[in-house]
Amino acid sequence: MRRFEATQLVVKQVGNSPIVSNLGPTTDELWHSGHRDRNFYTYGSMGLCSSIALGMALSTSERVIALDGDGSLLMNLGSIATIGREQPKNLIVVVWDNEQWGQTGHQPSHTAMGTDLSQVAQSCSINHSMTVDNLEDLTSALTTAMTEDGPWFIVAKIEEAKYMPVAPIEPELTVYRMRESFSS
Repeated sequence: MRRFEATQLVVKQVGNSPIVSNLGPTTDELWHSGHRDRNFYTYGSMGLCSSIALGMALSTSERVIALDGDGSLLMNLGSIATIGREQPKNLIVVVWDNEQWGQTGHQPSHTAMGTDLSQVAQSCSINHSMTVDNLEDLTSALTTAMTEDGPWFIVAKIEEAKYMPVAPIEPELTVYRMRESFSS
């Protein structure tokens, strides 16, 4: 499964729900999937995507979706434990697992060596944890996650593809647009 096609599927499935995207290709592909005010793009925030989404989920009743990466989550495993402790019913974490640190040179990540992030999430009391490796299973998981209480932790195994052009993101405007989208 390719991240861009999977990202397009997520955008279609979640409607107007806020989406927080991980740095680099995840943010670029979310922007190319359809820029909207409810997208919170992160650059220079490796390891913080799910933490930012958790903060949003705790401050709203809306479903909040995090599009995180295996390498970023491995740099901040505490975010998984905190999600498990807080148990936000409205949080869906999708982990694009390419089994590498793509932003730092494509070194194999721990998931390439056997670390199972879905099992890590389960051990942190995130009961709705699973791994998918195709678009049909991702569709099914998201359909359920959008209608049933969470938190949800969906590890989506992806293959790397050529990176898309860098999205023209301005961090200050991203924060402004997202805040305004909650007050509308």
